Amino acid sequence: MNKKVLWGIVAVVVLILIIAVSTNKKTVTNDTGDIKLGAILILSGDGAAWGEASRNGIDLAVSEINNSGGIDSRKIVVTYEDDAASPQKSISAFNKLVKSDGVRFIIGTNWSVSGTPLINLADQDKVVLISPSLGVKAFNEGSKYIFNTWPHDYILSRNLAEYAYNKGARNVALLGAQDVWVKDQTANFKERFEQLGGKVSIVYEPLTTETDVRTTVLKIRNDKSIDSVILTTDGYSLTGIFAKQIKQLSVNLPIYAITVDQQNLDNCLGACDGMTMLTFLTPTKSFSDKYTAKYNRQVEIGSDSAYDAVIMLAKAIKETKSTDADKVAEYLASIKNYSGASGSLVSDGKRAFTKPFIVNKIVNGKPVLIGD
Repeated sequence: MNKKVLWGIVAVVVLILIIAVSTNKKTVTNDTGDIKLGAILILSGDGAAWGEASRNGIDLAVSEINNSGGIDSRKIVVTYEDDAASPQKSISAFNKLVKSDGVRFIIGTNWSVSGTPLINLADQDKVVLISPSLGVKAFNEGSKYIFNTWPHDYILSRNLAEYAYNKGARNVALLGAQDVWVKDQTANFKERFEQLGGKVSIVYEPLTTETDVRTTVLKIRNDKSIDSVILTTDGYSLTGIFAKQIKQLSVNLPIYAITVDQQNLDNCLGACDGMTMLTFLTPTKSFSDKYTAKYNRQVEIGSDSAYDAVIMLAKAIKETKSTDADKVAEYLASIKNYSGASGSLVSDGKRAFTKPFIVNKIVNGKPVLIGD
């Protein structure tokens, strides 16, 4: 073998070693230092109460983890982005967190309208997404990297149909909105209620920005066969608009709803009093106590489930000893049962969790537990 060939082989071997060492250093670098966590939440506009509650839950979990030494001595740092319940802003926030900030784990979004557009992006960029309050199953079932710690809303909608029917409702007016998440709830209530033998005489789904619903409320008042009103508008301000105009026009019928947040109850100005509400907001007493002690407020939608999302993610990173999205996602998907701040969660086998609901009656603007 001549010297030129020999030196050529040596050069190739050296180059391979350099690449191997460089690659190894890069891997080590990625698994040292702070662990970057992103959050895409509604921090302005309709639903801001959900985003604020989620942020509080995230901050509380991160504070506890970091004060206890972090994850194998690595601290968690969080970057927050406001999507304002806008698909475009949600996509921009995702790209900013992933492309510019180097984030591989994101808590969010709060609502389906801004969450479902991220399904393909999470899959494409291999980013773990965990929503603390998004309710449509298309979200978590759309990618192996996506998870929910809040149960699917269609389950609660079907439970509401059964509850209202068992309480004597037979012919109802169903008031929803032009939103993917709300329409899913409206459709599932209607399907289940009719399966039980009930009748839905009116289905009204205005734009989420509508402020005058009196024409439909008058139709409800004039139809003497209607015995109950169903609201599936959840966190939208339409909830308060419906309630106030129903009261103004003297429609004295039972009102059943799903998960109305405290901000919307406040905006009702007393018109929501007497409403019966089913919800998956079931924080443990220990979490409620420490949350109230820190923030001087009651637990709201998104806070306990966002806290659980962070704790579950931290456990996945610690147990896998990795920040590789595939390894973390695989670990999270393997969780069957989880007892957390939001209650006893049971996996549905498709990267989402469910749990029992509770029933509240709105009294003096506040939800009061009434059992069943």
